[in-house]
Amino acid sequence: MRATFISLAFVFLSVGCSTAAPRQALNSSIDSVKTAEKLGAAQVPEAAKALEAAKHEVAWARALLVNRKHERARLMAERAESDAALAIALVRAHEARRAAQQAATQGAAAPNP
Repeated sequence: MRATFISLAFVFLSVGCSTAAPRQALNSSIDSVKTAEKLGAAQVPEAAKALEAAKHEVAWARALLVNRKHERARLMAERAESDAALAIALVRAHEARRAAQQAATQGAAAPNP
């Protein structure tokens, strides 16, 4: 009897833990998508593609989670987070290129002493 109780307790704990990881991954990916949006990824053509992919993958992860496909939901959420991180990196690279071009333009326009 005690062994059965312990086995059931283990099953319930493992089920509870199995849903935490996908939800955590989903929340993390949603945060990354929001960050990419705040940085203006939608206005940078290369980043916009990665941002759209991340949004699509977040929607997929939500649907998989609702359908209790927890492992697939976690993997899709991780993929969404990766695409959102790519969008963030592309925005930052775009900003760095633009700043370098402005510096080069200002340097070329400055009079030589």
